[in-house]
Amino acid sequence: MARLPGLPPGDLNAEQQALYDSIAGGDRAKDASFPLTDDRGALIGPFNALLYNPGVGDAVQQLGSALRFHGELSGAVRELAILAAATHYDCEFERWAHEPIARRVGLTDDQVAALRTGTQPDLEADDLKAAYHVCQSIMHNKSIGDDAYARAVEALGQDGVVELLTVVGYYGLLAQLMNAFEVEPPA
Repeated sequence: MARLPGLPPGDLNAEQQALYDSIAGGDRAKDASFPLTDDRGALIGPFNALLYNPGVGDAVQQLGSALRFHGELSGAVRELAILAAATHYDCEFERWAHEPIARRVGLTDDQVAALRTGTQPDLEADDLKAAYHVCQSIMHNKSIGDDAYARAVEALGQDGVVELLTVVGYYGLLAQLMNAFEVEPPA
C-alpha cells in the first residue's frame, strides 16, 4: 500500500487542483498511454505524490512533459533511457507505464526484456547504442568516459546528450519518489 493516500479531486485545495488539472488535462492525458487516475479520480504513479507539494510538483511535472512530449530525442532513445532508469532504481511502475510505450516507438520485445533484466540489449542503431552506454555509465559509474561521450555526441549531438542525461535524471527522480512512497502499478 502506498504511503501517501490518493487525493481525489474533491479533496484538493486550489493549488493542488491547478496541478491536478495540468497533469490530468495536459499532454499525458492526450497521449493516453496509461491511465493517470484511479477509480476515485485520484492521480496514480508519481503524480499523486506531486500534489502533496504543488509548487515543486508543478515544476517537476512540467519538466517531465517537456522531455516526453517536446524533446528532440527519438522516442526509442527516450524510452530506452527511461527503462534503463526504471531497472536501475527497480521501479515497477515506470516499467509498467513505459514498456508498452517503448514497444510502440520501435523497441523490440527482446530489447525491452533485456532492459528489464539489466542486460545489454542487442542494439543496431548508433543512437541507441550510444544512449545505452551513456545511461549505464552515468548510473553505475557516476561519470561518462571520453570514448562513450564522444560516440554519444556524434550520434545524438551535444544537445541530445544534455537531453538524454536530463531524461535519466528525471526518471531517476520519479523512481526514487515512487520507491520511497511505495507506489505500485495498478492491479
